[in-house]
Amino acid sequence: MNIEEAVQVFKALLQGPHSRLDLARKAQCNPKTVGKMLVEMKAKELIYVVDYSKHTDGRNRVKIYALGQGEDAQPASSQPQRVRSRRSYVRKVEAQKQANIKTTFVGGKGLWQ
Repeated sequence: MNIEEAVQVFKALLQGPHSRLDLARKAQCNPKTVGKMLVEMKAKELIYVVDYSKHTDGRNRVKIYALGQGEDAQPASSQPQRVRSRRSYVRKVEAQKQANIKTTFVGGKGLWQ
């Protein structure tokens, strides 16, 4: 991480709230580098999370950062964590059952004789 990249990230944040990926594009540097900068800036209370937006894949929430001190926004969740975890578990078990059905019944009677 160099000072020029940090300055570019800071200038982009002066223009308004941005996601980590937007900041990386504006500063023309690696998103991981920007992520490290954001962690440091957050630790020094220079930035805060204004909002969350959906990622292009529709699943992940993306943090939107802004300059200043404020309370971090909380991600809006349509379902409690326990419900999401249970659904994930059920999908995983059903996928395993389907995989076992496909692999256990291979063919006819004389296949293994």
